[in-house]
Formats: sequence, structure tokens, C-alpha cells
Amino acid sequence: MKKHFLSLLCVLLASVHAMAQGFPTVSTEQETKWYLIQFMNGGNALTAETDGANITTSAAKGSKAQLWKITGSKTDGYVFTNKLGYVLGVTSAEKNQMVRANSSASGVYKFVINATTASGYSGAYEIQPKANTAISMNLWGGPAENRGVGLWDKGDKNNVVEFVDAESFAENLEKMSRTALIPYPNKLDVKDGELPLASLSAIAYTGAGMKEHAEAFARQLGISTGISLEVKEAGDAPSLGEIWFGTDETIAKEAYTMSVTSEGITVQASEFGGWFYALQTLKQLMPRNFFAGDKQSDAGAWTIPCLEIEDRPHLGHRGYMLDIARHFFNKEEVKKVLDIMAFYKMNRFHWHLTDDQGWRIHIPEYPKLTEVGAIRKGSFANNGDGQKFFDDTEYGRGMFYTLEDLSEIVAYAKARNIEIIPEVDLPGHMVAAVASYPELSCDPSKKYEVRIDGGISKDVLNVGDDRVTDFLKCVLGHVATVFPYDYVHIGGDECPTDQWKTNQMCLDRVKELGLDGVHQLQSWLVEELGIFLKEEYGKDIVVWDELLHNWNDNNKTKPVIMAWNGMNFSTQAANRGFKSIIVPYQYLYIDFMQGEEGDLFVDEPYHGGWGVNTVDEIYGLNPLSALSGKEEFALGVQCNMWTETCNDIDELEYCLLPRMLAVSEIGWLPTDKKDWTSFYLRLQTHDEIFDHLDYQYAKHFIEPKEYTGQESTIMEAEELLAKSVRGGVGYPAAEVYDALKAALESTDGQDVSALAQAISDYKAADIVQPQEGKTYQIVSASTYYKRQYEGSTMYQKDGGVRFHFTPQTEPEELWQFVPTDGGYLLKNLCTGKFVKMGAYNTALEMVESGATPIRMDKATIATKNFTYIPGVVTLSAVSGYNAQMTGKVKRFSAELSGDVYAKDEAALCYNGTWKVVEVTDFSAQLKGLVNKCEIILLTAQPGEMGNYTQEALDFAEQNIILPAQKALEEGVVSEEKYNQFLDIYNQFLQMPKTSILQTLSESHYYYIRNVWFGRYAKYNTSDRGLSVSSAKSEDDTYLWRIKKNADGTVFIYSKKTQTAAYLASNAVDQKVKVGKDYAWTLEERTLDGKSGICIIDGSKKYSWYTNPDAWTYILMKPFWGACTWEFQKSGIEVPTGIGDIEETENGKRETENCYDLSGRQVRKAAKGVYITNGQIVVK
Repeated sequence: MKKHFLSLLCVLLASVHAMAQGFPTVSTEQETKWYLIQFMNGGNALTAETDGANITTSAAKGSKAQLWKITGSKTDGYVFTNKLGYVLGVTSAEKNQMVRANSSASGVYKFVINATTASGYSGAYEIQPKANTAISMNLWGGPAENRGVGLWDKGDKNNVVEFVDAESFAENLEKMSRTALIPYPNKLDVKDGELPLASLSAIAYTGAGMKEHAEAFARQLGISTGISLEVKEAGDAPSLGEIWFGTDETIAKEAYTMSVTSEGITVQASEFGGWFYALQTLKQLMPRNFFAGDKQSDAGAWTIPCLEIEDRPHLGHRGYMLDIARHFFNKEEVKKVLDIMAFYKMNRFHWHLTDDQGWRIHIPEYPKLTEVGAIRKGSFANNGDGQKFFDDTEYGRGMFYTLEDLSEIVAYAKARNIEIIPEVDLPGHMVAAVASYPELSCDPSKKYEVRIDGGISKDVLNVGDDRVTDFLKCVLGHVATVFPYDYVHIGGDECPTDQWKTNQMCLDRVKELGLDGVHQLQSWLVEELGIFLKEEYGKDIVVWDELLHNWNDNNKTKPVIMAWNGMNFSTQAANRGFKSIIVPYQYLYIDFMQGEEGDLFVDEPYHGGWGVNTVDEIYGLNPLSALSGKEEFALGVQCNMWTETCNDIDELEYCLLPRMLAVSEIGWLPTDKKDWTSFYLRLQTHDEIFDHLDYQYAKHFIEPKEYTGQESTIMEAEELLAKSVRGGVGYPAAEVYDALKAALESTDGQDVSALAQAISDYKAADIVQPQEGKTYQIVSASTYYKRQYEGSTMYQKDGGVRFHFTPQTEPEELWQFVPTDGGYLLKNLCTGKFVKMGAYNTALEMVESGATPIRMDKATIATKNFTYIPGVVTLSAVSGYNAQMTGKVKRFSAELSGDVYAKDEAALCYNGTWKVVEVTDFSAQLKGLVNKCEIILLTAQPGEMGNYTQEALDFAEQNIILPAQKALEEGVVSEEKYNQFLDIYNQFLQMPKTSILQTLSESHYYYIRNVWFGRYAKYNTSDRGLSVSSAKSEDDTYLWRIKKNADGTVFIYSKKTQTAAYLASNAVDQKVKVGKDYAWTLEERTLDGKSGICIIDGSKKYSWYTNPDAWTYILMKPFWGACTWEFQKSGIEVPTGIGDIEETENGKRETENCYDLSGRQVRKAAKGVYITNGQIVVK
């Protein structure tokens, strides 16, 4: 238990003032006295952490940065120095000067301490420059703004300070640490005396639901202390030595009372929620090692303080939203989240089950929702430094819940007093659904894929089609059946209406219903579904606040509004008679970062979201502030966890903790009972619970523990050994490891000099180099929070080198180091090709000859407090090598594009650092190879562009998958056996795939659609160029045909003109025109996470590109994101001969759109055969 940080707050402020001793004792050479200097307006303490920086203030906690000694005299002036050695000073004794921390006395550094003249602060003081007592140190901007400490006119209330004796402060914190409860009770009185836990003999529960929790508490107490509690039903009154849960019908829902005396514990409540929450309070009153999971040596002396608690929640809805569509979390992970929620008295779990990036619930009538809609080709994993990083690994296969799974989670949550609000987001955010069932979309002819990127898609449900409402009612019917509570969330946010504006069925719906336009369709749909859910299942609905914009006030449905766009949206909802849940993204989106860059550790375990929301900002929120006089319209408050950038449970826990604790308290306590200083100090003991339960959390909100020099040395040695592989590549030799281990085992804990030397020797030792003939994986060691690639494996992809963000076991990840003069050539085991490093700051290449000799070195360049990390190396070109970062040394560097570059990023924790891991388990490698081949077979679409032929797929199944599975069943797989399968796999890789040209037909017209923007290429008659349109049409200007050339290029002809698209010259920004033949190359590419066809010019440098947000035409760009297109086959055939001959009446016919058989437009047709409006005409 920390001795310098333990807290309880409503008692704390009064106690701190009681500890203030008046005028401070001046320190001498014989005796040093330390003080906290607290501003009485707000209670924050003077804090100096950095040399040369402005003084700050923060919650009083007794750290070295806050403990000050005062030397000098009233005559000469006083000098203020903290335990870190920093001296207070200003540049000059003038108003508006900011107070700074200096490593030595400089400028104006002598002050006097005088009684304050501010009214209402009798007995307190102000600190003034000795040279000018008309001004004082001032809390700049007051406690709300807290902009540092400056000099201001004396007598201001923000000048007033008191001096708190450090020893008394620590003693009082130690006493108060026993009641560091979150959320803090509405009323708590600590009494004299303690209850020895060893005196307890039974826990008596009331209500069947409490039995399992009573048993769990007894079990946990038994593990940690050896105390055996009898678990039984409660009698009419408590017995001696009993934890008794009784009934008092007058107590409100979820409220409880608790009395702890030296004879036992009495709890009373009226229902399960109150009893359950009382038990959570009791667990938080226990010593923190109660959560350790093993027997504690000091448990026999454990006590809890005698006290009285009366407690109840302020808001009925205290929620947390989890998005499992973008990244999936399995049942055990969701249960872990529910456990955290329950421990901190959160009672609503909003479960975001579907979105563009994945459909996560199995619906029996629509099986493709999870067979297709759960799976995407990659993931948006990190937003880096303004550049997005996409993992190119398939994601989502098998990642969904059955209806039975959902029922299991419902029961688990119910047992923890948590109701679940399920969400199916509609009619936008439905790309996963339309990818599964295109007939639900506004354009069923279009090919849809489950979305990879975040943001907003214009591919929405076709709400004009009755099949869509039938689909939604089917899905919502299942959801309403599984989740037995009052509400179903049906989304409604971020739904563009672009496609509805041009969809005939939607336009017909508008006309049929007498609506003003397509903007009212969503309100109609919500009303339709709201009535259905109410009449059929007795459910009310929740929607996002966008529904307020076009809501029809004549609707019968009264949805609950989830106010996410700002606090004022709860006001708007109340003004229209709607209840709301307060969740403004500016405070309560916890996928945002937990601090600004300067607040975070270099290896912070998460980087994501689109902003910063800190614990103190959340705690400072009053959820009801926008509802003055209409507070009854607020159901409550919640925090939202979107998971576009949250990849796994560790990152999820980090985002959750400790921010959920702040959300818990602002929902539990009314604003006038909240106190930030109290909360912050109580928080300082909850990290011990997090650590015992192995939760990840933002550690920069927890003050660091202080250790002796001996403790630090021993801990460093233990950490080095734990993180090292004895004699492994990149680590010191085995004998150096053994020497460190022996030194650690022989230390007595007092004299650690020999151990310190062994640590120094270990860090300085040469590292083990890779051996010829052995096989390795090259794994990123980058932990810098904006480049979190640690554990990502480097692999060959086509002619380059990339790295997987997610864990993989694939043959392309295996490497061998081939010795050469001065270093090694790096060979890919799968392809036999070698790594070549080209120019600085370019991607690595894979070549058969001309490889670059590389060297492996220990990573030694420090980053902040990281000066050595065992096993971490750099891989650099031999030529031009320098141990220092010069900005010119070519080293392997993992970049946000997913490629490995030649760059100089060699500092520890950064993306130019790696670990080289020897591969010894070839059974695991063969399992990985089988898995990769099975995925290829599962996802293959023979005949589709870029897919293997059926013959190739049969070869893989018969020659790799089936015999490899048999080999695995037979036992351990040798490296030789694995390499045999690898040779067959390479044969498979060389087998033919369906080319783009094979998928395109010369006998049909196509629509050409931009993958990025969803716009369609059309011929523009005004300038004979290509433009884009948001909707397609059967008008000839939208239709294109392909003519394949012998050299693999194509001509692209407009149906309107029967002439081809062309460029005047092969150059960037050239506009695409129509009028003459031009050879284009079609190539499949993935750009910024979107796959499609690039239409490439003769120079092979540029592709068709558009940006409809800036212009409407099509021009050439060097493979930017919107350079990918798709060819959608129309139902219109290209005339291929003299068929459908139509003779005109009296030999006459309009000559509009008339062409001769050479494709030339004819203005005045003479006798002969022509193509007019797509028909063969004889005149």
C-alpha cells in the first residue's frame, strides 16, 4: 500500500486544513522541515517537476515535486527549494511575472511570507517577492483554469496559501486510505475502532441472486487470508461475526446502508442492486492484497475501519458502450468488461453489434450476414501521425455471436445488476449487411465489400424497398427476444441520403407517404420500426441525436436520444419532450487519447481516437448542466468506446481505466458532492487492484512509487532476466546471463554493488549473432505509442517487404542470414529472394541478385528513460553504417504504410528496432501454412479477378492441406519435412490466377465506378472529357465498352460517341478526354485500404483519379487513394454483327447518335447500314 498517496476526500480537505500549522518552521543545517504549499482556493499544491519550466499546481499528494523546505530569514528573505532540488524564482519582482523552477537560485528568488489580506481566509498567508510586497504568488486564472503561478496584486483570493506539514499529511493519508472508495458514498462516517477480519465467521445473503456473489466473496477471502466463512441465507437479524444482508423496503432501488462495527457488518437494501453494490463497497474496503489471488502473509492482522454508510446513485443510467463491429471481443473479454463495470457500480452496457466494418450477430434467416459480413480484407489499426495504418490481414472470420451466446452474456450481466442495450445501427453504417445481401442496397448490381476504413459510407440500405423493412424487422425481432430489457438501440447516425435521391424505389416511397423529400425517410423508418418493436415486443427505442434534425413531431414513437454531438443536444431533446442519455464526444468518448503528447509515456500502450479526453476533464463534467429545470429528462450518463483504432483487449482495458472510474462517480454523486482532489487521491490506490487483476491502464494518472536504491537495483536485475532469452540472438551470451542470475541470487538485499556491476556488464556485453542455416522471424520492437508495432512480423509481399500488425505464422515471414563480407545477406526462406535496400527513405525490395549486405547491432540510442532493452537490435546496411542516428544511415524501419523502409529510426522504442527470433517449432509453422491455404480456399472465387483457378485450388488441397494435416497428426514436424511442403506451396503460388482482362467481356457495356468516392465515370458532352456523377444511368454517356489488345492493354470506348478515352500526353494532372484510341493498362491495386483497378497511362506512372469534393472531372495522379476503380457489368450488350436490322419507315430515321460501321459519327445519313441508338439500322 502506498504511504504517500492514500486518500479519502470529504474528510481529506478538512484534515489538510487541520494539519496546516500556521507560519512554517524554517529549515536549518541541523533540521529540515518539509511542507506542502496549498492554494486554499481549490486545494491544489505548488508543484515543480522540470528545470526551467513554469511552476504548476496539482492535487496534493506529497510527492517530491510538492514538498518544500524554507531557508533564510524574514530579514534577508526566504528561499523555497523542493525535494527534487528546484528553487522558486521569477525574472523580476513585477506584476504578471510567471514563477519558475530552477536547478539553482537565480533571478529574484528571495520571498517573504505575510498574512493574507484577502477576506474570509483568517490565519492564512501570501508569498511575496522581498523586493515588492505589493504583489503575491497567484494561482493564475483560479483553480478552474489553473494556468500556472504568477505575480498579482496582493489580497486576491487566488493568492492565499497554507503550509501543511509533510509528516502529518502522510500520516493522515495513511489513516484515510482505508476508505478510498470509488464511486464515493453519498454519506460516510468513520467511527472509532476496527473490525478484525479474522473475527468473521459467516456471510448471510438475501435473495437467490446474491448467493453466487456471497460464495465468491467467501472464496476470495479464504484464498487471501485462510478465513473460512459459512455462506448461508440471512436470518431476521445479524449474528455476531456475521456479514449480514438484510431487507429494508423503504430504501430506494440500488441504494443501501452499511454499518461496520467491531462485532460484524450489517447491510440493508430493498432489492438485489442495493445488496450487490454494498458488496462492491465492502470489497473496496478490503486491503488491496485481497485481490492478489494467493495467501498473504500478513492477512491475520487485516482489519477494516468501523463506519456508517448511507448510499444511493444520483442517475439511474450509468453506462458504457462497447463497439464490437470494428474490432471483435469474445465472450470472456466482454465478461471481463462487465466485471469492471459492476465493481464500479455501472449498470448499463450499450452493445454496438453491427457496423460497416463487421456484422457480429448470427441471424438464422440471413446466414450470409456472418458468413460474409463478419469478414473484411484488412483493418484500420492506427492513425499514426495523421497518416492511417492499415493491416492487410483478413479479419473477422468466425468473429460473431450466436443468439445463444448473446443469451449467455445477458444472464452474466444480469447477475451483476447490468442491463444491456443492444444496438443494430441503421439505415446507415450497413455496408457489412449490403456486402452480404446486395439486394438490400440502393444498387444491387454493385459489388460491395465489408468496409476497412472508418468514417462514413454512402452505401446505405434501400429504405424504399419492402424487403429492407422485412429484413430489419426480422433482425430486430431476434434482438428484442434475446435482450429482455426496455430498450433497443437502432442507431440512426451518419446516414447520407445521396443514394436515396436517385433511387426510384426511395422516390416512390416519398411520394406514397407524402413526404417533403428523402430527408424525411429516416424519420419514417424509425417510426415504422419503433411501432413494430413496441407493439410486438413492448420495447422502446434509442437513437443517436441526428434523428432530431428531420424528426416528424407527429410520430407516435418517442425515442430516447443519445446526445453525442454535444451537451446542447440533450437540451434540444428535452425541449421536444424526449428523454436523453448524455454522452458528448468532447468528454465521454474514451477511444480518444488519455492525455496530450507531453503527458504520455513514450511506450503508452495505445494510440487512437480523434482527440483527447482525460480523467480530470471527464470528472469535471456535470451531465445535467444543459438541462437546468428539465433534469427529469435525463436518464443518465455513459462513456463510449469505439474500436476503429482499438485492436485488442489490452488496448480496450487501457482506454477504459481509469476513465471509467470518473464516469462512475459523476453518475453516482450529484455535482455538489464531487471533489476532484478527493477523487484523484482515492484513485492512487486503485492501481494496486488493477495490477492484481492484470488490467491494463493509463499509468500516467498514477504517481510513481518511490523505491530505495537497493530495491531499484534488484528490480532492474529481475526485469532484465525476465525479458531475456538466455543465449538468444540479439541477447548477451549465455555465460553473461548466468553471471547476472548468480549475482541476483547471491545478493542479501543490502549490499547490491556486485549486482549493480553484473547489470552493467550485461548491458555492455556483445550480442549473439544469427547463425548460417538457421531460420528466423524478424519481429518489430517498436513500442512508441504512435508506432505500436511490437510483435509484428516482417514478411515478403510480392516484390517488397511488409510487416503484419496482427500475429501471424506464415511461410513468407521466415528468413535466413547468409554470411557475406562485413555482414549478411537476408534471404526469404519461402521465395529464395534477398533483401535490397535502395535509396534512403524508400521501401525495401526483394531481388534474386544485387542484394544489400546488412549488419545486426545492439540498439543503444536512448529514448527518454529507455537506455537499454534486452534483445532489441537494429538491422542496417553495411555501407554507410554509423552507430549514431545521422539521418542518413539506412536501417530497416517499419512505416505507417505497412512497408519496411530504409530509414534512420534507430532509437529504442522506435520503428527502426527489431528482435530476431529463432524458429524451432516447425509443427507450428506447418499449422500456419495449412491455415493460410485453407483461408485461400475459403475465400477463393474462381473466375473472379485475381483469384486462383479451380485447378490450382484443387492442387493446394490435395498436395498441401490434406497431406500436411496427416503429417501433423503423426507428430512433431521436422524442418526438413516443413521445407518439403514449402516447396509444394511455392509451386502453388506460381499457378495461374484469373487476370483482370479475363474477367472483362467485350460483348457488354460497363459502368466505371470510383471505389473511393462511389462516383461513376461519364462522358461530358460539353468538353468531350470524362467527369463523374454520384448516380449511374442507362444514358449512353455512362456506358463504356472494352476492346482488348494483343499486348495486354485495352481501349475504353464511350457508348455515346463510340470513340475511346485518351490522353493528350502522359503527364500528371492531364485530363482524360474522349475522341481517339489510346492504350490503357489495367492493374489491380490496394491504395489506402481500398482495392480496385487502376487505369494506368502509357508511362505506367499515373492512373485515373477524381476528387468530387473539389472538381468533377477525371485526371491522372500517381496512384493516390482515389485512383482505384471498378468495372460494373451492365445488362446492355455491345452489337457484334448485322443483327436486329431495322429498316426505317419510308427510309427515314433520326440521325441523332448515328454512326457508320467504322465508328464515325454521321450527321446526315445516306443509304447504307448504320448504328443508331444501339440498333443496326438500314436506310
